[in-house]
Amino acid sequence: MSKNTLEVELEWEEGFRFTVSSGGRTAVIDGKRDASPAPTDMLLAAVGACAGIDMVDILEKGRQELRGLTVTVSGTRRPDPPRFFESIHARFVVRGDVSESKASRAADLSFEKYCSVYHTLRKDLETTWEVVLEP
Repeated sequence: MSKNTLEVELEWEEGFRFTVSSGGRTAVIDGKRDASPAPTDMLLAAVGACAGIDMVDILEKGRQELRGLTVTVSGTRRPDPPRFFESIHARFVVRGDVSESKASRAADLSFEKYCSVYHTLRKDLETTWEVVLEP
């Protein structure tokens, strides 16, 4: 397997619940949301984590004094199968001594260039984001 190939293993537990393993770490995904987030929740979380990692990396490289970051991602799905996401909105609440223009630019760069999870999704997915600064 090449360095550019990723692999996860899912083991069915019961009902709609699976244990996901990757790199010696595990997580649970539950289609009914009884024990853990559902696959669609995890997809939104993956987009948020990917974009959040980009934000931290870009702001730290820009010598911004980032003290905290909260990312909230919401999505609207089609009502009928296949129930893919039609739109996603990400909200970044940035805490610290951070320039508004640099924070906004970091979000732009994440979604326009760097976030591999987002760029794996449908090309017609409507996506918006906002950056809120909290000193």
